[in-house]
Amino acid sequence: MRKILTAIGNPMLNQKIKELENYEVLLDDIESDEELLEILEREENVEILFLCKNIIVHYSMENLIQMIRKLQENLFIVLFNADNSEEIVKEDENLKFYHTLDLDLVDFEKNLPAVKVTPIQNYSSRIIAISGAGGIGKSTFSTFLAQNVENKNLKTLLVDFDLDENHIKTILKLKKNPESKGSIKNMIVNVNKNLDVLYNLKNIFPDKEDVNFFMLQKIMNELKKEYQLIVIDTSSNVENDYTKRIFYHSQKIIFLVEPNILGIKKARNMLEVIENDWKIANEKINIVLNKTNMYEISENIIAELFPDMKIIGKMKYLDSYNLMINRNINKKEIKKEYEKIYKKI
Repeated sequence: MRKILTAIGNPMLNQKIKELENYEVLLDDIESDEELLEILEREENVEILFLCKNIIVHYSMENLIQMIRKLQENLFIVLFNADNSEEIVKEDENLKFYHTLDLDLVDFEKNLPAVKVTPIQNYSSRIIAISGAGGIGKSTFSTFLAQNVENKNLKTLLVDFDLDENHIKTILKLKKNPESKGSIKNMIVNVNKNLDVLYNLKNIFPDKEDVNFFMLQKIMNELKKEYQLIVIDTSSNVENDYTKRIFYHSQKIIFLVEPNILGIKKARNMLEVIENDWKIANEKINIVLNKTNMYEISENIIAELFPDMKIIGKMKYLDSYNLMINRNINKKEIKKEYEKIYKKI
């Protein structure tokens, strides 16, 4: 079965392709160039793209093809130039074009060359994004998870990608901002033997409303080559497009939920956007109950409220956190809880 996407402005042809035995059409017909780029960023190993010039609004044809190649280098593109315009790119072994959408799909399939699929590059690193509603304790959790992972030989990077808040610098008592010139490596600060921190990303992305997703992808790929574990503190603002893109790059998302009525309501509202609008698979999301106490809503009830997600841990609301944050004293009982959570993911 060949995995295929259509971005042709023709839902009927999309449906006809679904009826062929040798194709797996992944989604309904894509209606815009920006939507197409977003989907190619998160969908792995698409083999064939049917693309028509009439859905291209924000880019030239040549620029769009270049951007598609950056996301999936060996994707086979069938390009329909329905209006016979002069703006067309040259054919190559991975791009063929037609002047009409009215083609015989059976004959077309017979003439289609063997498609070489190059899997998304899989480095040995694991990326874990920390998410949750505002005030749940994402920065504290991210910091202590990175500091207390089970295997101290893991080369770990903690990334503060909450461009709204930037609390990790304060928690770790980092006194000055790192260099912002040159490569991303110049911005990384060493905390101890196995832990580095990347913060002050506003120098790279001064406008959080317009984060260049190709720059973000380049940074993530660079970091994956250098670190075995990357823990990313993210924003609770679901209007921030960059958080969605970080989730696409992450192997796991730890979503923090405070086990009370208000905390659950906030979590459900945010998860609705993450699952339904951002199309993040729910098996990628693990729940940790944070700030638990003797009056919390029971774990069984919460499991019923979030049936498609696994609850992997509970973090008690302890005075020890103030000791850890204010005096950098690492309490053993807290360390053990983070190690348990890391084992489960």
